Amino acid sequence: MNARERVMKTIRGEQADRVPLNVFAGWNPEVRAKVDAKYGHVDTFCEQHHIDVVTAFLPRFPFGRTQPGEPLRTIDDYAQAEPIVDPTTPEFLATHCDDDLFLSVTEGLEYQKKGFPLLVNVWGIFEMSQFLFQIGEAPGTEEALVNMIAEKEKTWTVYQKLAEWGAAAAENAIKAGADIIELSDDWGQQNTLLFNPKLWWELIYPNAKRIVDVAHKYDVPVLLHSDGDVTMVLDGIKKLGIRGLHPVQESAGMSFTKTREILGKDVCIMGGLDTITALPVMSPSDIRAEMRRVFGALKETGPFIFAGSHMFQDDCDLEVIEAAYDEAYKLAAF
Repeated sequence: MNARERVMKTIRGEQADRVPLNVFAGWNPEVRAKVDAKYGHVDTFCEQHHIDVVTAFLPRFPFGRTQPGEPLRTIDDYAQAEPIVDPTTPEFLATHCDDDLFLSVTEGLEYQKKGFPLLVNVWGIFEMSQFLFQIGEAPGTEEALVNMIAEKEKTWTVYQKLAEWGAAAAENAIKAGADIIELSDDWGQQNTLLFNPKLWWELIYPNAKRIVDVAHKYDVPVLLHSDGDVTMVLDGIKKLGIRGLHPVQESAGMSFTKTREILGKDVCIMGGLDTITALPVMSPSDIRAEMRRVFGALKETGPFIFAGSHMFQDDCDLEVIEAAYDEAYKLAAF
């Protein structure tokens, strides 16, 4: 069974020969430099540690990115404007997202030819709304949250534009050959949502559904990435028809058991390697014990793809990352 077959069986709720392994997202530049220095290239690390998933990233600024020195645009500006980036072209698929999330869809398709599944990251409505007000590298989270309450009608107008753009981007990637759509939309924080669940149902759910429905039209599974604790809307996530959830972040207050109970035993959990409470603070022997705990909780209770909860940061020792994946591979076989 090759990597693509293994991952596709798992995301569809079937048992493969072993638990698939994933890194998640791109590579923090400092961590990538460490990996390149030891292995020559991150691809060699992935090969030696049996990584099964390749993730490509679509661009994330439908209206173009505000350049240094330009005045920040307001919700009024975006409500009246139309996206200027065309998400339906081959050039769009060949465009890099940024230096960290560096793999384009066009490049990812080359890995697919080698037997790897191509997971394509499509940016979600709320996450894109933060990028609209981004200053430098800091997303405009506060502005986006205030607009959901103070400018609800205009926010709905902008969300519809973002949903239409995101759906077109997803369809372009699917037609090119994407195996899985990863909808990236951070709705959680520590122990709760970033906003009232009522606002999620009113503003985010119907627009996220437009993107998910495009994937469903082509029978392409959707995996949702959302940092923080999204327990309060797990019923809505299930209603969306999501096939997998990442990262089910224990360090933010989520429970593997409760998530399985609400989503059902055939929905995949991707995660298990916490980049807050595990990697930065544990020794190689500690992380191996942590992997045994995680696999004990997730391997036999439903579909599971092992992955980092987020990109590995520079506070993680490479030898601890290596120990985690070495132990995970030992535990992965069914």
